[in-house]
Amino acid sequence: MESFMDSLNTENIEKFSMFRENIPNFDATLTPITKSMNNIKVLLEDITNTRKKLVDPCEETCTSCSIDELYKFLGIEVTPVTNQMESCAQSSEKSNTTDKEEVKNKDELSKNVEKEIRIVAQISEQEFKTIPKYQLGRLTLDNLNEIVGKMDEFLTKKNNILSKTNRQLTRIDREMLDSWRELEIKAKGRLPTTLFFIENDIRPLLQERLRPSFAKAIPCLRHIRRVREERCGPLTFYYS
Repeated sequence: MESFMDSLNTENIEKFSMFRENIPNFDATLTPITKSMNNIKVLLEDITNTRKKLVDPCEETCTSCSIDELYKFLGIEVTPVTNQMESCAQSSEKSNTTDKEEVKNKDELSKNVEKEIRIVAQISEQEFKTIPKYQLGRLTLDNLNEIVGKMDEFLTKKNNILSKTNRQLTRIDREMLDSWRELEIKAKGRLPTTLFFIENDIRPLLQERLRPSFAKAIPCLRHIRRVREERCGPLTFYYS
C-alpha cells in the first residue's frame, strides 16, 4: 500500500496526460483518492507504532509515564495508604473500646461478687447516721468500716480453712483449727455458727490507732445489727 501511494506521489504529469485528455475532470477525481490514500498511510503508521509498543511496552512508558499511569497500564488497583491507615485506626479504636468495655464489665462483676461473698458487710452512710452520737464518740464511718473489714477478712479466712479437706490443711491451719475447737468447747454450744471470733482475733489485724477503739465500736455495730455477741464466762464471742 505504501509503495503504491509513493508511486502515485511520484508520477510524472506527462504520464497522466493521456488520462487528462480522455477523462473529463481527471484531476478533480484523482484528488480525493490521493487524500484517502494519505489517510490510510497515516493509519498504517499508527498501527505499526502501536505494535512496537505492545511488543516492548516498558521501552517508552517506564521512562516517561508516572507510577499511577504505569499501574493503570498494567491493570493494578492501588488502595491509598491513608484510607488503609484510617480503616486500621478505626478497627483498632473499636477493638480498644471493646476491650475497655470487657475490662469494665469484669471489674463490675468482681465488685458484685465481692459484695456477695462478704460475711460482714460494710456500713452505709444511712446506717451510720442511725447510730447514737454517745456511742460513736470520735469514731468515723471510715473507722468503723476499717474494723468491719478486718472482721470480714478474719471470718473469710476462717471459712476457707474450715472448707478444706484434711489433705489440704497445712500445719498452721491445723493449729488454728485446734484453737477454734477449744473455743467452741468453752462456748458450751451457745453459738449458732462456727464463724465466730473473739477480740484477740481482730485486734492484731488493726492499726495501732484503732486498737483501743475496738471496744467502742462493738456497741455501734450491735446497734445496726452488724455483729452479735454471746458471753460465755470470761470470754465474749462475736458473730455476724
